Amino acid sequence: MSKPSRVAATAVLTVLTDDSGTPYTAPEVAERVGCARRTAHKKLTRLADEGVVETKKVGARGRVWWHSPPTPDERTGARERLRDLHDASRRLMRAETHEDVADIAVTAAQRILGLSLCGLWLYDPERAMLDPVAWTDEGVEEYGEPPAFPVEGSLVGRAFDSGRYRVYDDITTAQEVYDPETSVRSELVLPLGSYGVLNASSPAVGAFDDVDVSLSRVLAANAETALERADRLAARRARRRELERRRDELETLNRINALVEETIGALVGAATRAEIERTVCDSLASSELYVGAWVVERDSAGRVVRRTGTTDADPDSDSTPAATEGLSGLTPAATAIEEGTLQVVAHVDDDRLSSEAQEVARAVGAEACLVAPLAYADTVFGSLLVFAPTPDGFSDREATAFETLGRVVGFITNATNNRQLLLGTTAVELRVALDGTNAWFVPAAERLDGRVTVEGLVPTGDDALTEYVTVEEVTNDAVTAELAALPAIERVSTLATDGDQWFGECTVRRDDAGLGTIAEYGATVRTATATAGRGTVTARFPSSTAPREAMAVTREAFPSAELVAKRVVDVSDRSVTTVRQAVDDRLTDKQRAAMRAAFLAGYFDSPRGTTARELAESLDIAPSTLHQHLQAAHRKLLTTVFDDLSV
Repeated sequence: MSKPSRVAATAVLTVLTDDSGTPYTAPEVAERVGCARRTAHKKLTRLADEGVVETKKVGARGRVWWHSPPTPDERTGARERLRDLHDASRRLMRAETHEDVADIAVTAAQRILGLSLCGLWLYDPERAMLDPVAWTDEGVEEYGEPPAFPVEGSLVGRAFDSGRYRVYDDITTAQEVYDPETSVRSELVLPLGSYGVLNASSPAVGAFDDVDVSLSRVLAANAETALERADRLAARRARRRELERRRDELETLNRINALVEETIGALVGAATRAEIERTVCDSLASSELYVGAWVVERDSAGRVVRRTGTTDADPDSDSTPAATEGLSGLTPAATAIEEGTLQVVAHVDDDRLSSEAQEVARAVGAEACLVAPLAYADTVFGSLLVFAPTPDGFSDREATAFETLGRVVGFITNATNNRQLLLGTTAVELRVALDGTNAWFVPAAERLDGRVTVEGLVPTGDDALTEYVTVEEVTNDAVTAELAALPAIERVSTLATDGDQWFGECTVRRDDAGLGTIAEYGATVRTATATAGRGTVTARFPSSTAPREAMAVTREAFPSAELVAKRVVDVSDRSVTTVRQAVDDRLTDKQRAAMRAAFLAGYFDSPRGTTARELAESLDIAPSTLHQHLQAAHRKLLTTVFDDLSV
């Protein structure tokens, strides 16, 4: 026969009171109750310790327990009280919350003790207070709303702190009476472990006898067990909810990742930035996860403008972005563009959003929004705003997925701009004037009293750029020291000198490398020079770039830039065929032969397919002559490619 896992002490006590005065052994009680012998022995020992039953040894190792027979009137009352206690114990074991346990325990205490003033207090560790959670209605009518008791300085708190029950025949004689004016005289305080106390009071002196105390202690023990069980049930429910939440989050994340992958796949064939942005917005808005998507950017005046989107307020044309009043106060969008960090707005009524922005969000049924920067390296092309229909609509993992999408869109935008510059037949060219506030080569020219030209730049790490610089009309001995003294310059190296002309490389801190910002956008810097405290920069942008957008990028690189000229230039002579023809025209027959032989023989492979000596022998020339031909051909080839592209 299966044994119940938990047995109330009242069930054991009922066996002893069925036949008043009959002694029982622990195995006999276990058989009648249906529990293990050890369990019955523990319950009987506890009842004996509390004085509810009597016990004695029988023989060398035996022991019996019995309950002294009460009078006929006492027998009837005791059985009713035991029945009430037993019923309460069963109901306590089915209670699922602290509140349910408190209500059952207080009702049972009132029935068992026959008192109108019973209540249960639970402990608040942050306040060190015992707060009432259940109270008899009669007690409220007679004594008013129950107070909260401090652990320090009250009779109830003393019993809770000590963990031992207290019986006060007359509380007016105690030193820690919470309310000296109270009409209560007798009080029985039963601790419930770390949970709180069960309390019964009476206006009569000496209202509680030993039976009252014993039955109440059993009730309190069962209530404590029920509170522990309620905690386990609550923890189990919480774990179940957490598992369900994680399952739902994982399912949603899988759908988001699939959506992001589909979006990235659709971007591969996009030919222009406008097409890229429209593809992203349409893909996100067409899913059931979101209710809209926009791409915004800062214009040259510092306003947030919308390039494209998926709401009724979309601009008529992707090529003519509209300044959106509803987004002008959208601080998260501005922050994402300025700092390149992802922003999540859990509720659209967030104070960070302007009232116009909140109205726009509500118009599309959005409760939350996310702003992901569209960035490549240190260049932020704009921000992607995604609107969700539910509050707190973006989890941490979801935000990470959109960070990745933003970086991919930024990378593809940069690649598209570069492709348009390399293969396009036209480009947008801007020429701007600079002062010395944010272009390091302007104060350099002023200090050196000469002309400084940035010939080219190469990224060398996350925090710096290497810029190749020519300085003219200056004594060479002064150049290195003067350049090294500039705050923007980390290191200076001399590569060549010729009279009053110096050529070298400067490692420039990325924060001061405005030319790098333009290059990372996908544009090319044609010229960058400075003399007498003024500088000029000429840059070319893809033909799809609006002049307003090109100027915004230039001012991001150089905030003090003043537009001098803008035009659309013809770059059709930079097709592959034209470049190949230009290279071919510059090479001599011997240089062309040496380059072609080296290429076909695998001289440029890694590892090399032939050595310089073997190659020279095959051409019937000296190795030194071969090196001269190859070096000259390399120089002409690189000059053709790079001279007409960018610095």
